[in-house]
Amino acid sequence: MSKQLWCIRHGTAVHNVMAKDIGDKAYTDYTDTPLVEKGQNEATELGKTWTELKNIEIVYVSPLTRTLQTATNIFKNSGKKFVAIDELMEYPQGVHFCNKRKNKSELIKLFPHVDFSLIQEKSQYWNDTVFESVDDLKQRIQLFKDYVKETKQNNISVVAHSSFLKQFLYDELGDVHQGLRHCYPYDYKL
Repeated sequence: MSKQLWCIRHGTAVHNVMAKDIGDKAYTDYTDTPLVEKGQNEATELGKTWTELKNIEIVYVSPLTRTLQTATNIFKNSGKKFVAIDELMEYPQGVHFCNKRKNKSELIKLFPHVDFSLIQEKSQYWNDTVFESVDDLKQRIQLFKDYVKETKQNNISVVAHSSFLKQFLYDELGDVHQGLRHCYPYDYKL
């Protein structure tokens, strides 16, 4: 049986706003950026209006603050299970500190309703000085697809990031400055 995935980019975050003012420094000067108020509202609104939400069996989420906040606001009071997976983190891992996640122990304290059992204390994908390659991203995507194929759930939400999702959905990054819509559910069959 095929899997129905609903892929959602996080709401508007600090680095998305700051990039308009300070350019690429927004990606290197801020670590694990949270949502801004607009992003919180985008996620809350999707949670109120998205008709497929009731059919979701499980939520897989990138363990970056902005995606965890987005998933929490979309699925607030729904009783859905949240599972954090490092493979869903934004591309590129490395150098862009806005994409560097907090340690697992800190995330557990901040988001106690999320299952962090599939991640290590520190990300295996992060390197402070070297950008991840596109081939590395493709490997992360394949690992995630293989994992999902083995799960029992068939109606799944994936809360992740624009560049990751463009490669996942369309098999190409395209213009990295042209992001997917925030808090919009993209339909994907696996």
